[in-house]
Amino acid sequence: MDRAAAGFVSAPPAPAADTEAPAMVIFTSGTTGRPKGVVVPHRAVTRMFRETPPPGFGRGNVMPQGPPPWWDMYAYELFGQLMTGGTSVLNDTDYLLPATVRTMIRTHGVTTLRLTTALFHLFVDEDPGCFTGLRQVFVGGERMSPRHAGAFLKHHRDIPLVNGYGPAESCMHAASHRVCAEDCADDSAVPLGRAVPFTSITVLGREGEPCAPGQVGEIFLSGEGLAHGYLGEPELTERAFIRIPGEDGTVRAYRTGDLGFLDAEGILHFRGRVDRQLKIHGNRVELAEIEASARRVDGVRDCAVVPVTAADGAVTGTALFYVPVATPVRAEDGADPDDPLGVAPALVELLPQYLTPGLVRAVDAFPLTPNGKLDRSVLTTVAGESRRRRRPRQTAAASRAQPRPTETTERTECEA
Repeated sequence: MDRAAAGFVSAPPAPAADTEAPAMVIFTSGTTGRPKGVVVPHRAVTRMFRETPPPGFGRGNVMPQGPPPWWDMYAYELFGQLMTGGTSVLNDTDYLLPATVRTMIRTHGVTTLRLTTALFHLFVDEDPGCFTGLRQVFVGGERMSPRHAGAFLKHHRDIPLVNGYGPAESCMHAASHRVCAEDCADDSAVPLGRAVPFTSITVLGREGEPCAPGQVGEIFLSGEGLAHGYLGEPELTERAFIRIPGEDGTVRAYRTGDLGFLDAEGILHFRGRVDRQLKIHGNRVELAEIEASARRVDGVRDCAVVPVTAADGAVTGTALFYVPVATPVRAEDGADPDDPLGVAPALVELLPQYLTPGLVRAVDAFPLTPNGKLDRSVLTTVAGESRRRRRPRQTAAASRAQPRPTETTERTECEA
């Protein structure tokens, strides 16, 4: 039979897409707002792999594919290995677990692993030996705990640990840093590292001026990793992707909303979020500062602080949730069952009054988004419900009380 007449062709048609054409639509995690569709071009995916791939990628390397397909790290784990000659192992569970990783190393020869920061912390706490046999571990998505990083390095001195940074709007990683013991010596954040190939990092001050080395400002990302923008949202795209000063005129950049600085060696350091600096009763409150203090309390494995708002949307206080090192923890006689470690009184000694959370509660584990990141929206809802439950009782008590002029009325829980 004539193959041409039957509709067969001798070779597949050449792809029509170029490097600027959209490759996929991914979605932000939605931890600070509703998820947004991010239009990612081909160049953003290929930039990290088309010259010298990162360690752990390429022939002889095997990597589990864990993230859901609506997240940019799906492309990192799947296409990154396939583009460089490596192997991708598909995972049919919602999350990778330590036991799953052990099985994959044993049965599929997995060499490279990438975890969200929250899952990395969980793995280190629950089963630090599960990494044995790997040749490379990548972590990213949130602030890495120096304590967890140090514990990993103590157990696995020969496995490189890489801290990665990069919002979905600058596809996959924008910066990376191999973690060393010196990075874990104090409570400051583990460095985010240097820019990955075909990516530039700029730190600007409040007036848009470039920051000097060591000066904290807002982090802007530019280069081939940038998305075209948000699907169907031109106004939001225009606000997030702006022109900033570059070496040869202005360049298009993504405004991350992250605060940080570049040191004298060009290494990026994270120092919080612009939208996590709040004004409460006239005082400027940095939520990350509260979290850092809580992690210093004995027995606290990890913690998260969320704002508490009134009915009109005004921020009235903060709530802190923490996971104890040992679970379950039994509170001593007379102790608050919601705060068995006594974190609330400890923070009174560590922080000024305006930074002290009004609600402190222990939880067995943090809620996670489908991407494996901390779901702060769930904690915010829990904090709001706790505030509403307690307010009628405390209001009634306050109405019966007749404080002396030098006294102050009792604060409602969650109010600073």
